[in-house]
Amino acid sequence: MKIKKMVLAALCSAIVLSGCGGDQQTDTKAEAAFDKPQYEWGDISGEKLVIWGIYPEMERTYLTKAFDRYREFTGNELEIVQIPKEEFEQQVLSSVAGEIEKPDILLSYGGTNIEAFHPDENFYDFTDAVWVDDLTDTSINQTVYNGRVIGLPHWEASVSGTLYNKEIFEKYHLDIPETQEEFMQVCETLLQHGITPLYLPGKEISMLLYQFPMDYLVEDADVLNGLNQGSLGYDSLPQMKEVAEWYKTMAEKGYFGETYRSDDWGGMDEAMNSGKYAMMLCWDTWLYTDFTGDASGFGIMPAFVGVPEEGTFEGPNLGLFIVNKNSERLDAALDFITFLADPYNYNAVFEGIYTAPVFKNQVASISTPQYPEAERLIERHYRDSTAWLRIRGFSQMDASCILEYMDAGEQETAEECLEKMEALRQERLKCK
Repeated sequence: MKIKKMVLAALCSAIVLSGCGGDQQTDTKAEAAFDKPQYEWGDISGEKLVIWGIYPEMERTYLTKAFDRYREFTGNELEIVQIPKEEFEQQVLSSVAGEIEKPDILLSYGGTNIEAFHPDENFYDFTDAVWVDDLTDTSINQTVYNGRVIGLPHWEASVSGTLYNKEIFEKYHLDIPETQEEFMQVCETLLQHGITPLYLPGKEISMLLYQFPMDYLVEDADVLNGLNQGSLGYDSLPQMKEVAEWYKTMAEKGYFGETYRSDDWGGMDEAMNSGKYAMMLCWDTWLYTDFTGDASGFGIMPAFVGVPEEGTFEGPNLGLFIVNKNSERLDAALDFITFLADPYNYNAVFEGIYTAPVFKNQVASISTPQYPEAERLIERHYRDSTAWLRIRGFSQMDASCILEYMDAGEQETAEECLEKMEALRQERLKCK
């Protein structure tokens, strides 16, 4: 009970201080409740573990700190192999097939993203691990595959929606919209004043983020099961037609600007700094990991992408450390995972990082100021990232069909767009 009270006190301090300046937060030693290891690890020496991940995600600050801390504390070595995103799945498939040597540990996303890797045969089951009870509800949702905890989430947890420029909204006396219609009215007002309403980096197809409204759709178990069992397709869901038509309407009215097809990830910072754009579909932590301007000048509101009527926020997609259960260095790999999961270690590497907690005892990271400002809205309209994890064959890249539809004029219908998207999903399922 004494330990629980200490942890609760530290959590309360972290929550209170997260609304203050970042310097104050890092000076509080919020991780003092965990000034020594909480789990047993570090008894295995003389090993080198091979870890595969997507480039450049392995270079995140808290990951490199964790890797260095592990090397320092255990004397063991880590070989970090970064694989380009477009090659990652094929590399893992080749290792699973025995064509190339398998890594000891894989850093990947969960759910249907790992389905082709035959998790039951190849990945260690962490369901009974000592650290599972320390995961937040959102984290657990990301880790479960086929009823088992398949990996350790060790990632920043963001909230996605629409980032908006507070100064622009105040200048034109705009309120946060509460419906899809009100959002369109806000866009029209902005355009009339020479402001491009929404920056859409259309060159980065995955940044169309059409999974936001789909999270809402697959809350209905009948819809999710229908998509996964083949009785439903994108083209048989009327709400998906609304989503496709939303993108087309936004483009035709000029709400994305004239250059959205060539706008890319690299232009996001400049666009939000320029004052020429008012909003962008994105996640709150982007303001602190990639944005070079004044993050405090932006708020976050729901994403209004056709459905649901009141908009939606999306929870995080968490990277998981997954262990090859057939590794010759299995004991060392499990020891590394326990090291990462120890509050003594994760609080040290996440200290000062802007993120919602992934672990219940994660007290040294900082919530973005945008989160408490919009907390009531988020509580009402928050949804876990479900579409990306649970729809078999889902790919963000299928939004290429939506881009084509946006440019097609009257030559293509929303139904034809969705038929092409569904055909791509089905082809992907056949390949897997």
